[in-house]
Amino acid sequence: MKILITGATGACGGALTRYFAERNHEIIACGRMKTPPTNLAKIATYYQADIQKEHKLPEADVCIHTAAFADDKATERDMYIPNVVGTENVAKATAKFKKFIHISSSSVYLPENNPIPENLAGQQNNSMLSPYGKTKLEAEKKLQAINNHEACFILRPRAFYGVGDCVILPRLFKLVKNNKLQYPGKMEISISMTHYHNLAQAIECCLNSEKTGTHIYNVADSQSYLLIEVMRELTSAIYKTQLPEKQIPLALLKFMALFKIGGITPLLVRSFTKNMVLDITKITKELNYSPKINLTSQMPELLLWIEKIGGIEVLKKGEHQLAWA
Repeated sequence: MKILITGATGACGGALTRYFAERNHEIIACGRMKTPPTNLAKIATYYQADIQKEHKLPEADVCIHTAAFADDKATERDMYIPNVVGTENVAKATAKFKKFIHISSSSVYLPENNPIPENLAGQQNNSMLSPYGKTKLEAEKKLQAINNHEACFILRPRAFYGVGDCVILPRLFKLVKNNKLQYPGKMEISISMTHYHNLAQAIECCLNSEKTGTHIYNVADSQSYLLIEVMRELTSAIYKTQLPEKQIPLALLKFMALFKIGGITPLLVRSFTKNMVLDITKITKELNYSPKINLTSQMPELLLWIEKIGGIEVLKKGEHQLAWA
């Protein structure tokens, strides 16, 4: 297939570009950068476009739309144009494409004690969603209203990880200070995580599907994880030993979040203290999604990549260029 991928210079778009290029699809990688990363240019045709403005895009069979703006400190107003208007612009520019696959987010949900099904989005207290979650939910609504494509699949993953991740892994490893794992509360919460290759497999399920119209699916690894165990597995693998641990009182963190001290935000506290597990029953039954990859199986690949980019201190910085390092 000829596949156009927006946000290809970022972590998610970059991982999908590599995945589908390795499987001999013709990739048009779309991004805002004037000059693409060297490793991207080796495997895909690069097309510069600012999706925040109306624009034309090269013809293809499928559009995988990953481009988005995510920042814990940004406001809903900051995110509206890139996330909502941007999605609308891409949908209109790809109207002749057979399929449109939109990478949304589990941020459209609030945390729940039980696994979260797709129909819960919009049924909770939307005012409590993060600015990012609000704009991603609004983007979904815009996309459904436009309804340009023969088939549109909206995928809601949770906590991407894998080679090229410059968001989740850096955030987790910042909990290590002076070779000690310092974390809020007990961090004994259940979470979903989504390896980039499992997302790619979900996209392949969409590409192979004969469904028409718009369909929404959660996407995640087959298992859920206990967050503290994720941290212990990651740090033990990186530091070659089980690090000493120190719990930070939740009351202190909430106080810091209230006054935004040290970059601590209420959303960050929530992400470390509330269950967030996605129910993937729907995509499993309807599209035969069967994710094979998990954190343990991909640990050797992650370790090699971290070593290649210069080590854990480089990863902690979370710089954008790590997506194609």
